[in-house]
Amino acid sequence: MARGRKMRVVYSIGSRLAGGGIGDTAYQAARGLWRAGHLARLICLGHEATDIPVHLIRSLWFPSRRWLRLPPLSYWWLKDCSFDRRAARLLPEAFEVFHGWNSHCLACLGVAKERGAARVVERGSAHPVVQARLLAEEHERFGLPRPAAMARLVERCLAECEAADCVHVPSSFCRQTFLAEGFPEGKVVQSPYGVDAARFTPRPEPKRFTVLFVGEIGLRKGALDLLEAWARLGLSDSRLVLCGGVEPAVRRLVDGYRRRCAFETPGFARDVVAAYADASVVVLPAIEDGFPLVVLEAMASGRPAVVSENTGSRDVLVDGEHGFVVPIRSPEAIAEKLQWLHDHAAERAAMGSAARAQAEKFPWARHAEDLVSLYARAVR
Repeated sequence: MARGRKMRVVYSIGSRLAGGGIGDTAYQAARGLWRAGHLARLICLGHEATDIPVHLIRSLWFPSRRWLRLPPLSYWWLKDCSFDRRAARLLPEAFEVFHGWNSHCLACLGVAKERGAARVVERGSAHPVVQARLLAEEHERFGLPRPAAMARLVERCLAECEAADCVHVPSSFCRQTFLAEGFPEGKVVQSPYGVDAARFTPRPEPKRFTVLFVGEIGLRKGALDLLEAWARLGLSDSRLVLCGGVEPAVRRLVDGYRRRCAFETPGFARDVVAAYADASVVVLPAIEDGFPLVVLEAMASGRPAVVSENTGSRDVLVDGEHGFVVPIRSPEAIAEKLQWLHDHAAERAAMGSAARAQAEKFPWARHAEDLVSLYARAVR
């Protein structure tokens, strides 16, 4: 971690800290900043028990989507705006850096500017316009209506990126989408997220070839392409397990595949370490995903992965060494790689060992060091 004068950093995320997904990413970042003595305040939407001192945390509340009975994007829009307005009132009078997650921090950025703080926006996905375009194409591809709230969500995300001094992204995939949309090159900063290699460790493979998907079972993560690939393969001696909630819009499509092939949907993985141990390979053929933590976690667990070219995993997974990279929207390519992994147990095990060694190069401490370096440049 960088030495020298301590910076007073306010870190803000409108999600549950250490509660999975981006909440885990935010926890690891904030934890690293706290350990280095830079964390002045952490604002979040609830939190799990962590080692970050409670006096540094300001925790807000918002009702669950089931209470409000709103479509997903409308709920997220309302939640993000509500969190941001309340978080802006919790910013201290004096601090040097504000770091907020995209769509969660427009009001906070305005207050940070008034107080002379450097402003960093965390964008864990592709450029908002690119992400929206890819998702719109998926809705059309599967004959589903486009979410009504998408346009205003994109508008909010763009406004935050414009208001920031810099936007931090976790992968070259994300960075390239920003540059393709004309975003200033010097304003987008790239460095990867990490993995807890002490928590995720190799275990013996299951006797039965098992394919694991971890994430929301919907359009963005490519679950339908995986199901199509699985239906075409017809591997009667193997299992497909999809851990995650089923997006309501695609439930009918997912259920339709049960007439063509067998697969398991146990819901959210309460013990993701055990889920990786029970898998032979992890697959994430996402249409768009800035840096899926599940891939590094799988690699640290000694499992090869099959990922799409539209994920940040390309920066850490070498095609043919730690798994395979396939085109988006290509059930044929997914099926081909899964058949090969099914048929080549020795090579699959070697890939898993190589994946573990590669994952060890990406500790969370490295991510925190990258952020401190970014902040130091921003406050000059």
